[in-house]
Amino acid sequence: MYKGIAISKGIAIGQAYILDRTKFCILQQKLNPDTVEAEVNRFRSAIEKTKLQMQETKKRTTEVADKYAIILDTYTLLLEDDILVNDTIEKIRNERMNAEWAVTETLEKFTHLFNNINDEYLKGKKDDLELVVHGIIRNLIGHSQESLSEIQKPVVLITHTLSPSDTLLIPRNLVLGLATEVGGKTSHVGIFASALGIPSVVGVKGLSSQVNSGDPVVIDGIDGHVIVNPSRKLLEHYESKRANHKIYEEKLLDNIDRPAETVDGFQVRLLANIESTHEIKTLRKFGAEGVGLYRTEFLYMSSQNIPSEKELYEDFKKIAQELAPLPVVIRTLDIGMDKQLHMFGQNDEDNPALGLRGIRMSLAYPDQFIVQLKAILKASLYGDIKILYPMVCDVAEVVQANETLEKIKEEFRLEQIPFNEDIEVGAMIETPSSAICADLLLKEVDFISIGTNDLIQYLLAVDRINENVAHLYKPFHPAVLKTLKRVFEAAKAAGKKVSICGELGGDPMATLFLLGLGNLTDLSMDPHSIPKVKKIICQSSMEEAKQIADHVLSLGSADEINNFLGEEMWKRFPSDFTRDAKFVENIISENE
Repeated sequence: MYKGIAISKGIAIGQAYILDRTKFCILQQKLNPDTVEAEVNRFRSAIEKTKLQMQETKKRTTEVADKYAIILDTYTLLLEDDILVNDTIEKIRNERMNAEWAVTETLEKFTHLFNNINDEYLKGKKDDLELVVHGIIRNLIGHSQESLSEIQKPVVLITHTLSPSDTLLIPRNLVLGLATEVGGKTSHVGIFASALGIPSVVGVKGLSSQVNSGDPVVIDGIDGHVIVNPSRKLLEHYESKRANHKIYEEKLLDNIDRPAETVDGFQVRLLANIESTHEIKTLRKFGAEGVGLYRTEFLYMSSQNIPSEKELYEDFKKIAQELAPLPVVIRTLDIGMDKQLHMFGQNDEDNPALGLRGIRMSLAYPDQFIVQLKAILKASLYGDIKILYPMVCDVAEVVQANETLEKIKEEFRLEQIPFNEDIEVGAMIETPSSAICADLLLKEVDFISIGTNDLIQYLLAVDRINENVAHLYKPFHPAVLKTLKRVFEAAKAAGKKVSICGELGGDPMATLFLLGLGNLTDLSMDPHSIPKVKKIICQSSMEEAKQIADHVLSLGSADEINNFLGEEMWKRFPSDFTRDAKFVENIISENE
């Protein structure tokens, strides 16, 4: 049994199909001075060929995948990025090295930058950049690769990784399941696999070398397991699990239009975290009651230039109109030097996690901040739009941001530009200082939204992407949960709304604890998590939730809390919280 990251729910059982997508071994070659410009031209030709291949792929996308075609556009823009192109050409010319080696070195520079990114969604794009460069190298060396179109019968796809082109061309009727050695929930593989409904597990290191084409394989996209050559007993187990999961998923969707209300009448809005208007259909499918976090940085990361006020306005207007009267919380640009938006003209930072990012970046570049705020205000006429300031550390930052907002409002009034005068403004709680001073921040805003991802990392001083300390990243650490309680109490005292938009908000094991804190108004999460969280809320009472929260807060370690919540949630919802891993391990042991 191999363990990875489950990114698309479901069980797949079938014969393995090994797709060779391993990296090439690139050798450095010293060029003769008179061949340098020819090498530059060879590199440019490879770039153009890769672009054409992506454009051709886009034309051939399936209906489902086409909803995510914007991602392919992003990859095309990467091929036009000045750093990628110009740095590589500079290396070819100045160091007289071959194009394959030069672009590989440029990729290493990018990889270093991405490794310093704190936002997990954007950090996951490192894999995507590697795939784009891999495509360039393949065209440089004239290496043709096996196509997914050659698959003639139902298979379980096993590979090191998949390119955007590969993923878009997956024959949905023939690929039963997918397992890759690299990737994460936020990489393009995760996005597309989820959209296509293919049971998938990623990040299974060394898997390709352990499987042969034709081997029977089980992909457990529920618990993140891959079983190679399963015994008869295991096959029977997973066939049953597959059938039960299908029924389970169908039942969850039966109640998508039902409000998330406890048996004793306490109601919570379940909202969606999204980064593109392309996801509107998905959030509707899973019953989201609006958008609790619209990550605007995707608009910047997917553009070669800084988006104009008009471009931002059109995007915000579209999502507001399509979702009205449901709320849409638009987070102002949460990007900093850690995400390396060189369009702002800044140099790299030694410690970007503690550098110029979030609201600091906006206040440091007021012209761009004003552009964002103007676009949001103009779009506010078309729906229930709210503004959310990210990465707040000090009340003064919110005061300054609000002053900028008020100046724009006054300008609009004088120019008779209409906007929603009652637009709500919120602050994200994702730093220890903002959590401790939540009572002070609440005097300046209408609501607060807790970004648990960053808050946990800063509270525990742990980078969960760093393999050396990732095991110390513990969402159920007492320090984290006691901090959440403190923030909830501050919001209650102020009579203000409090929501959670980090991953903890979509974790079903945390649902009753969060509910038990007392005055939770909104939970915002990946749309796919909504049905399960809703089921838990609708089948529980506030009294039960408060008892769970009180007991959790009395425990002294993350392990104690994990064990308690695991037991408690399994007892209450046995069909939603499985103990499958231990069962499978026992069967495997019996057969060894």
